[in-house]
Amino acid sequence: MSMPDEQDEQSKRKEQWQQADAKRRDRHFQVRLDKELAEQLQHYAEQRHLGIINSALQTIILKFFNAK
Repeated sequence: MSMPDEQDEQSKRKEQWQQADAKRRDRHFQVRLDKELAEQLQHYAEQRHLGIINSALQTIILKFFNAK
């Protein structure tokens, strides 16, 4: 059983997470990729971004929009 102070702390943390999520929501995108494109993205991320897909996606998108 949790103590009231622990519940208050958990409630505060949950509220902080909700506020942070609300601030990010307009910058959050989800897409479904076909298998081949997903494999290509994974390969690109592994080769150039230590397997971190978000970094790979940011690079791809920036190159697309900045290459005028």
